[in-house]
Amino acid sequence: MIAISSLKTFALRIPNHRCLKPAIAAHLLVAAITLCPLVAQEAKPALASAAQKPKAVESPLKVSGVHYVSGNRRDPFLHPAPVKITVKPEDEEVSRGVPPPGIAGTFIEQAVLQGTSVRDDRKMAIVRGADTRAYFLKEGDRLFDGYLKTIGNDSITLVRETKMRSGKTITQEVTKRLRTP
Repeated sequence: MIAISSLKTFALRIPNHRCLKPAIAAHLLVAAITLCPLVAQEAKPALASAAQKPKAVESPLKVSGVHYVSGNRRDPFLHPAPVKITVKPEDEEVSRGVPPPGIAGTFIEQAVLQGTSVRDDRKMAIVRGADTRAYFLKEGDRLFDGYLKTIGNDSITLVRETKMRSGKTITQEVTKRLRTP
């Protein structure tokens, strides 16, 4: 009520211009409508009794501890300049170089067991190499990435040696069997 009566007195003091008076009156009306709830709220504490304490006003914004999850997108809260991350290099295999000709240049995966020969105290394995030739091997003979460990009646066991950059040597046993028709 107070705001509306002050608007009337203010509107009466404005000089009579055809385009000015309606525009200002519209702006004043919008201001009065938006200020009326505030005037009414300010009048309530004056009407309240002294025994009642005013309630603490809570902030309309509530901050929660929500963590931002980027989902493989760029985080808008981080600086876009690249951050140097020091990653310890993985221990990887050392290159062996160019394989020599013959069975010494055959990888264990390329070797195919063709047959075995077992005599009194001698065992031999017939192995086809990468060059499709047959080689007669005994226990301890070397291939490019390992050696022949044992010879059985229908199988051989090869040991693959992998040398790592850290200096470690990783061994893995591979068994090759005869394919009988």
